Amino acid sequence: MGNAGTIMSPDEALRLIEPDAKVVAAPGCGSPTTLLGALAHRSHDVPVTLYLGLQVDDYPWLDDVDADRFRLMTWHVAGALRRRLGDGVVEYVPARATQVPDLLRRWDVDATLIRVSPADDYGFHSLGPTASYTLTSARRSRVVIAEIDPDVPRTFGAWIHRSQITATVESEQPMPLYEAATPDPTSVAIADRVLGLLPERPTLQLGIGGVPEALTASLADVDLGPLRFVGMVTDAMADLFDAGKLDVDAVYPDPAILAAEVMGTRRVMDFVDGNPLVGVRESAHSHHPAALGDLDRFVSINSAIDIDLTGQVNAESVRGRQISGVGGSIDYAETAFHSDGGLRVLALSSTTPDGKHSRIVPAIDAGNTITHPRTSIDLVVTEHGVADLRGRSLTERRSALISVSDPSFRDELADPAST
Repeated sequence: MGNAGTIMSPDEALRLIEPDAKVVAAPGCGSPTTLLGALAHRSHDVPVTLYLGLQVDDYPWLDDVDADRFRLMTWHVAGALRRRLGDGVVEYVPARATQVPDLLRRWDVDATLIRVSPADDYGFHSLGPTASYTLTSARRSRVVIAEIDPDVPRTFGAWIHRSQITATVESEQPMPLYEAATPDPTSVAIADRVLGLLPERPTLQLGIGGVPEALTASLADVDLGPLRFVGMVTDAMADLFDAGKLDVDAVYPDPAILAAEVMGTRRVMDFVDGNPLVGVRESAHSHHPAALGDLDRFVSINSAIDIDLTGQVNAESVRGRQISGVGGSIDYAETAFHSDGGLRVLALSSTTPDGKHSRIVPAIDAGNTITHPRTSIDLVVTEHGVADLRGRSLTERRSALISVSDPSFRDELADPAST
């Protein structure tokens, strides 16, 4: 490793990366945006393959990417990337969260770009809001370039020593933050139905989006006993702590909130800073069913694009076009399956936002992806009700799912000719 104590310019640091290198960048609110912007501008000089997870900004450097010299591969599809799939700039890698560390080994990555806090007195930098695949990549890389940002919170579990860093640069861009949208009335109605299904003292897996954000906020108004979370840390969880709802006895080894990512505003970044109730861990622990399966009453709550009348779920594609990734949904559904008292919940609105198409469909369209097989869902929740698929025959599943569809589509779904 190089002299990580010497601050370089982004261009100087990126010269340490060899041409044709395989480069990994940290995701989410830990994205090294200064380094990514500089790397894109230097794409003609340093042609690389960039491996990238979820980003919360709109990829402002993407227009600088030369399709012939800068290959971009991702297992998350969002925003501007959706328009670039298949045009030579972006390639999608189907992978669940627990697969990514092994894929990094298979790819034999050369360099990792990260955003970290300044070092403490012992030389440790915190990766703050992100661990997921980042630490795994850094340990395997020959070059690790760290973007130093004093606003990065110090979280438990996501640490890297300065001796493991090749070069450092000063961050020129603020840490990306995620601003949750206000849940719409349909999301609130679905969240209310999910709330009524939860056991006491649950461990909840929630992501981002209207339903999970509405559900997290509503937990402050009910008494389910001490709460625990897995997956992501969001602003609403800081509010739950203030309301006395988190399990303050859960610190080590499994904290009240065990996450791979912190996604939110300064509110949650301040909340996680030095907070022993929050652990930010690698995907090998934060997503893995073998590591999490001993947690009782684990409830996975995921969404989808559509679900067919047998219970097969498409959470990735529309008309054959990839618009989302797998993420941790399969991992968490398996965790809930192995958990004592666990539940696998699929929560989705009954129609598309314009109301023109049912999201409960006779069959998944050809060309679309089956993300979850029909054996992976226990309960399907829409604004119209709850369909319990456990132990149901295919005929009973069909009836249950039609009963929670939008009323304007029920006759069409019930027509035998529709399947």
